Amino acid sequence: MTTEQPPAPTRSFSHTIERKPGSVVALNVEVDADRLERASERAFQKHVQHAKVPGFRPGKAPRALYERTYGAEHLWEDAAADVVDETFKEIADLEQIDWLDRPDVEVSQLEPGKSLRYTATVPVRPEVTLGDPAAAAVTVQPTPITDEQVEQTIAGMREHHAEVKPVERAAEKNDVLTIDLDVTLDGKQMPPMGRNAHLELGRDYAIPGLADALVGSRAGETKEFELAFPDDYPDEDLRGKTGAFSARVSQVAEKILPPLDADFAKTVGVATVADLDKAVRGELAHAAFHEARDDAAEKLLAHLLETSTVEVPEILVADELDHLMADLRARVKDQGLSWEQFLLQARKTEDEIRADWRPTAERRAKSLLVLDALAKRENVTISSTELAQEVALTPLAQQDPNALRNPAVLGALARSMRNRKLVDKLIGLDTPDAERALIRAAGGPEDIELPHETPSAEPALIVPPAQPAVPEASAEGREAIRSLLKEQSGR
Repeated sequence: MTTEQPPAPTRSFSHTIERKPGSVVALNVEVDADRLERASERAFQKHVQHAKVPGFRPGKAPRALYERTYGAEHLWEDAAADVVDETFKEIADLEQIDWLDRPDVEVSQLEPGKSLRYTATVPVRPEVTLGDPAAAAVTVQPTPITDEQVEQTIAGMREHHAEVKPVERAAEKNDVLTIDLDVTLDGKQMPPMGRNAHLELGRDYAIPGLADALVGSRAGETKEFELAFPDDYPDEDLRGKTGAFSARVSQVAEKILPPLDADFAKTVGVATVADLDKAVRGELAHAAFHEARDDAAEKLLAHLLETSTVEVPEILVADELDHLMADLRARVKDQGLSWEQFLLQARKTEDEIRADWRPTAERRAKSLLVLDALAKRENVTISSTELAQEVALTPLAQQDPNALRNPAVLGALARSMRNRKLVDKLIGLDTPDAERALIRAAGGPEDIELPHETPSAEPALIVPPAQPAVPEASAEGREAIRSLLKEQSGR
């Protein structure tokens, strides 16, 4: 018995496709006149509801009288807009066009009783010819931690909890001074390098000899000395030059370290010195693992970008540039500067900064396309449950539950999660056991716990942040501005 198939639906349009450089597609479309006529009738029915035609209630006037009062051009324009939107989406589905932005439409024929003709030009997701990830031969190889690293970390924790006690004597090595620091260069007073800045005489700073020059100073004294800025100093204008420094000392303090005992261990969240040693080893092993993981991921991505071929659409590059600029503006605001002040200090225009970052934006855009294609091939996805769990752990979501309801924000978060999941799979970290084994190999304890397995747990230790290399600069300091530029351009 033969089953009769229903006839294929008759399309109300015809089209051709022209593929252009830059991953752009041009659709030349002709839509039947009767479809345009029906759309114009729908437009009329919408507008007539609000029309005031003498002798007729709203919505009851015939079309001929309506057009005599209001004209017909806007009806056909509305109809054309609706038909273009409908048929473009139908053609995109039919031809499997993955468009990246709304099309640029040019109507070439719009007349009552005639077919609608238009051209829609739109950037599309390009085809990606992927390189072979296995050819990168990348593996995660964390560097085992040493006893010296453990001792140094614990010493740093003791430093962080040290008591600072003012003393009435000349400053000695390892004392902590509170100073106002100024510098004159070539007879010109520079912006303040520090106000009420804490400087520890036992540390090395970006300006060699700074700490040594202040040994022997007393509270209330102003000490003057000359030092040379090193050749690798962050501010290029100061490199290799000698400055006349003036340091007004307001306080000399002695640093008293807490004894390494059970009481100290309890202050940092563990019960005994042995527990402290174990916890520090676990933290350092985690850090060694993540450093090795990030290094392997970067090598894999570099290999994929080098061996994969894709024509990156300009719109994606522009989007990445916009993201970089938005990030920079936020950082500048955090520095207490206006955008205009930043540009003046940086000696660049916004267009020059965008030009400097264009290669970075192109690389980021290509990375997105390559990883999207690879994730599709490897069938790596993020489930709604995984996304919900990640959202719940996001600090922003805990501060503002509505902050992550934006579909674009959720989409970006899901893509970031998927990319990490994809890379982990490709470098051999697709199971918790693999991660745990590498952390143990780096020197972590046998009963190591992974953070994502105990998401509600608080960190076992509070490891102090790294100390600044130079005294805190003022908000107007050029060094802060140039450092910011250097950080951004290196991304």
